[in-house]
Amino acid sequence: MPQRHLNGRVIWYTQAKVVGGGSTINAQLYTRGNAKDYDAWQTEAGCEGWSYRDVLPYFKRAEDNQRLVNDYHGYGGPLGVSYPVNPPPISFAFLRAAQEAGIPFNDDFNGAVQDGIGHYQLTTAHCRAVLDGERLSRCRLRARNNLTVRLNTPTLKILV
Repeated sequence: MPQRHLNGRVIWYTQAKVVGGGSTINAQLYTRGNAKDYDAWQTEAGCEGWSYRDVLPYFKRAEDNQRLVNDYHGYGGPLGVSYPVNPPPISFAFLRAAQEAGIPFNDDFNGAVQDGIGHYQLTTAHCRAVLDGERLSRCRLRARNNLTVRLNTPTLKILV
């Protein structure tokens, strides 16, 4: 779609048509979204069992969080979650400038509050000598016994 503030230019964002999807290319951000959205799915859309309180235990069980274990985070799961290993120095200047402008600092966008400024958590491996700081693509899940991967296969329905 042409962007008005880019003089009508169109910026193409290539989606990952590879095993592992966006996690295989650039999309490493780990963000769950806002609890109110999950609650609305249950209350307004009738999706029983999709409130934030209902899905939070699954998020926690999936996580292998580098440094957070609390009401919102867990460890030992298949999804490595960590903070950037070497964020560029300019990112810290940006964070300070935002705080000076009145935007509150947030060290955990997957915690109690999503508003603010801070570094996002990433789906990068940690605490494993071979994978330390390496991108944790979802294609690594192919080795699981309870998962079958079929390439070039149109999907019409997923039953859980």
